[in-house]
Amino acid sequence: MERLTTRGRAARLVAALVFGALTLLGSTVGNDWWFPFAPMRQFSNADPPDEPILVLRTDGVDATGRRMELNERNAGVRRAEIESQIERFKADPSLLRSIQDAYAARNPGKPPLVEVDIVEERHHLRNAQPTGQITEVVLARWRP
Repeated sequence: MERLTTRGRAARLVAALVFGALTLLGSTVGNDWWFPFAPMRQFSNADPPDEPILVLRTDGVDATGRRMELNERNAGVRRAEIESQIERFKADPSLLRSIQDAYAARNPGKPPLVEVDIVEERHHLRNAQPTGQITEVVLARWRP
């Protein structure tokens, strides 16, 4: 087995010190963007016990008036894709046309969509327990 040279030991020591310093600094003042030198805090913080839980969903209304939830199976859209672009959809609801087009492509022969909505469900809590009260707010609506 070969021994490390003095230069090799020094390089490893410097790398360990730099990694240790970055980890210590990231753990004290860092945020998620500093990962892997800071802990991911995505799920480590608790929301206030009386704050509602927000859930986004995408709805469509077809030509017969039937309302349905649009999802990956029937429209090829995942909730995460909507959540990541919610500000764009709120600013320009015409972008929801792409969801209508995707639904039409996946559902030939079914009545076309005449409305696409992004709805925010607010599940209300009291002392971190569900109250059963759900409020719905339409964040973006598109009609052709």
